[in-house]
Order: sequence, then C-alpha cells, then structure tokens
Amino acid sequence: MSGAEASQPSAAEEAAKRPCACVIAHVQNGEERDRAQAALDNALKTNDAHAVFIACLRLMQPCPARDEVTR
Repeated sequence: MSGAEASQPSAAEEAAKRPCACVIAHVQNGEERDRAQAALDNALKTNDAHAVFIACLRLMQPCPARDEVTR
C-alpha cells in the first residue's frame, strides 16, 4: 500500500463525519441507536402507533449519509 492510500480515510470514517439530512434523522452511532431502540420499546409498551412509526423510520436502512460508499 502506498503512502497516499494509507492516508486516505475509509468510507466508514467519511460517513461518520457526514450528518444525516433525511426528513426523519437516522441513527448515526451506537448511543443514538440505543436511544431510538428505547423510544421504540416505550412506544410499543404504551401502544403509541405514531411513536412506533417514527422510531422504526429512525432505525431503518439505508441512510445516504451513513451508508453511501464514498471514493
């Protein structure tokens, strides 16, 4: 591997720098995933259909900011 290739950030590192710009923001890291999962669990316990829908949208794939392959 040449020096230029070694200094290039990976696609995962690049994706971590870009915030989600979707209408319903997708989770970008483990902490956000835990909060969205807790919100989903709470919504299911309280039979809040709208909150279930929003939590599911936050947890769904793909997110262009997180999952897009950059080169």
